[in-house]
Amino acid sequence: MILRKAGYLLRSTDEGQIGWAYGLWLLLLLGVFLCASVQMQAFQSSSQYMEDALALSNLAAIVIDVEEYGTTHTILIDDAGLAWTRYQNALRGNLGLNEDWECPNKELISGPVQIENFTVYNVREDSVEITTYQPGGSPARCERPVGTVCAPNGKEIVSTGVYSEISYPVRGMFGMEIRAHKGKLADIAVKEGF
Repeated sequence: MILRKAGYLLRSTDEGQIGWAYGLWLLLLLGVFLCASVQMQAFQSSSQYMEDALALSNLAAIVIDVEEYGTTHTILIDDAGLAWTRYQNALRGNLGLNEDWECPNKELISGPVQIENFTVYNVREDSVEITTYQPGGSPARCERPVGTVCAPNGKEIVSTGVYSEISYPVRGMFGMEIRAHKGKLADIAVKEGF
């Protein structure tokens, strides 16, 4: 079969049509990268906002037993139940949450915030007393030797402190919604010489 017949001749094309096609595909690809970049920046902004709110709420929960510190120079959190209550109040205030634990700014937090974990670590000379509050449950207490306890974020517990973790939904582009988790450890370190 000879392809040089009239029906199989190459048709002439205008110069630049292939260039336009490549340009449109490149423009589409750049648009996708731009959308992804904007979404990542929004998630990072939300993450930083939550980390700051968690740190402030953890610090609000840490109220040391002044009498214990004055007599033994051991820093202990006065009352774990009171710390739990202070933490909840501080978290609601720092995030601007209503009674249903929802944020009015739906772009930042698109649904209710849940406290996944709140743990108080009281470190004595040879032991760590751990009191954990989880959603809908009563506090669980245990005691372990110093040097064997790590917070859920992997940091070793060497001084008295509080760890908390929250989860919240975040709405992204094109109706996408994910559940984000954020945890933070705040501890009290004694600086020698004071």
